[in-house]
Amino acid sequence: MGLKRLLIGVVLASLAATADAAPRAKTRFDGIRDCERLAVTQFKRHNVAFRRFTIDRSKVSVDRFADRIGGSFVSAVYHGSATYDAGKGADPTRFICLHGGQDALFVYTLPE
Repeated sequence: MGLKRLLIGVVLASLAATADAAPRAKTRFDGIRDCERLAVTQFKRHNVAFRRFTIDRSKVSVDRFADRIGGSFVSAVYHGSATYDAGKGADPTRFICLHGGQDALFVYTLPE
């Protein structure tokens, strides 16, 4: 009986260690969050009245892309609808975001 408990303990400990050591996989929504963060940083730098930028996750399309653009590697292109608020109220806008796999590289908005 003691050997059985020992084996179960070893198996559970190895499973726990494997789960902790496994890298966290980024999901599509992590990429969208990265795009929102970069957009906020960019827009605050260029417009002091800027308040918020929110991507409508239900209207986002993702195009997988694996190539270099200039000096940066781009793994996905996100585009869709978002809300841009610069103090005059929230305005609907279209956006495009180039994502490099680890972080967003570029965000651009187009008025609807």
